[in-house]
Amino acid sequence: MKIKALFVAPYAAMENLIEECRYEETEIDLHIKIGNLQEGVALAKKAEAQGFDVIISRGGTAKLIGEAVGIPVIDVHISGYDMLRVFTLANDLPRKKAIVGFPTITLGAKAIIDLLDIPIDIFTINDESETEPLLSRLKQEGYQLIIGDVVTFETASRLGLLGILLQSGREAIFDSFKEAKMVARWMLNNKLEIERLKALLHVTAKDFMLLSHNGDIVYEQWTTFHSRPINEIPLIMDTNQDEASGKEISYIKDNNGETLKLIKTKIMTTESSYLFCQFSHLKINPESEEIMKVNVLAPPPIIQHSKAMNSCLNMIDRCLSHTSFILNGKRGTEKELIAQYIHYHKTHGNGLFASIKALDLLDISLEKVDKDIKTIYIHSIDLLDEALRDELWRKIGSIKVRGITIIIGMIELQHSWEIYSDDIIRIYIPSLAERKEDLKELVTSFILHFNQTLGTSAIKMREDGLALLGEYDWPGNVGELKAILKDAVLMEKGYVIEKGLVESLLQQKGSAVEISSDFLTGTLEDIEKKIIEKVLEEEEFNQTKAAKRLNINRSTLWRKLKG
Repeated sequence: MKIKALFVAPYAAMENLIEECRYEETEIDLHIKIGNLQEGVALAKKAEAQGFDVIISRGGTAKLIGEAVGIPVIDVHISGYDMLRVFTLANDLPRKKAIVGFPTITLGAKAIIDLLDIPIDIFTINDESETEPLLSRLKQEGYQLIIGDVVTFETASRLGLLGILLQSGREAIFDSFKEAKMVARWMLNNKLEIERLKALLHVTAKDFMLLSHNGDIVYEQWTTFHSRPINEIPLIMDTNQDEASGKEISYIKDNNGETLKLIKTKIMTTESSYLFCQFSHLKINPESEEIMKVNVLAPPPIIQHSKAMNSCLNMIDRCLSHTSFILNGKRGTEKELIAQYIHYHKTHGNGLFASIKALDLLDISLEKVDKDIKTIYIHSIDLLDEALRDELWRKIGSIKVRGITIIIGMIELQHSWEIYSDDIIRIYIPSLAERKEDLKELVTSFILHFNQTLGTSAIKMREDGLALLGEYDWPGNVGELKAILKDAVLMEKGYVIEKGLVESLLQQKGSAVEISSDFLTGTLEDIEKKIIEKVLEEEEFNQTKAAKRLNINRSTLWRKLKG
């Protein structure tokens, strides 16, 4: 296959020489056009659009074309022979002479002039706009003959000076043909290699973007997406990425608010670095999604000014290599938030977090657990009787084999051999009464949360109100604090929660709870269940205490609740 080339000759006299040379070149399908500078650029752009492989031109025209097109541009050089011919001719003319041109011309000319001791002065320009002012000055200084490229020659003629055009000879033209063939073949091989890689990517990576180090899109391919699903991608990868694979997995929202899985891989070349970003739809199994609360997590904020909470988190940080945790703490101590903390710092966001009731976990098939779930938080284990707890531990063992981290939330540690296993890390979650130093920031964070989610106006609490909260024992822990603050911000119409409102809400908590008139409606079984649920609530859902108070065993209590 012949190489399709356009030769843009900057002056008409060059066309005849090119025509002579083309007949001795059999591997190039050569087209010749006349056009200097911007005229030549227009011709080159048109040729690029028509599928030409390479452009050949000379001097300033070649330079401008090279900046305007994306295909190779070969610059026909002025050889030493070409200069020698012109200098020999000029030397026989008894006039004050100068050569004016870009460095590519003047550097070579100086070597020949110095060597042969030819009386020609040399002047270098770096931009086409410098030509006319320089020639006007040289004319005033008595110069009569100017040697140079096309622009220099035409400007000299216009100013009434004798101009001699530096022309490329046959040797230079044949050299340009040789270079054009070499570059075109190299480009063709690269093009074929790129096509092979694109075909391979189409099979192995369906939807992706390749970004340069500054975020520019180098290449993108969308197979299952109709268009680019996200506008911006953070270039900085997590320093805690998976070093073995060099990949970082995250879960993001697309332009329509749907969750996507994003795998970022950093690619290093000898010249630069790139970010390969693969996208896929996140599809949680519908059956498991019904009973598993699956989260796409950012790092959860944990307030830890207190010594108790610092000790808790320090213990977690030292044990992140483990895959089994028990979080022991009273109701309302935000065990699920701590479980999310463990998940994020253990996986660095490279996986999903799921929360499920212990009883529901017994009913779910392991095949229904999505492969992207890396951590499962199991709560409400306290509601199971001993037989079901034994079954739960067997189920947990099957899940751990799949490489999933298990975190169990307990209100109190049941005395069984499983919780004291060597591979389980037991973490005590302090009550709010043990971490009063965190109270002020917790209050602020909850006020901010409700301000942003409910549109409430309150933005702070008076110090005397905070003091009242500090005196309270908080039997319901952080959960109770959040609930009372929600009441406060909904009732407060101003920007500051006053002490009086806080005092009123705390006093209400000490009041007896009224039982509504419909408490005794329904069947005997319904009424019995309501009584059991009420006692459980008053005993902070401690099944042992509730069963003792009702004078029944825990198995009976569980069966009545289940029924």
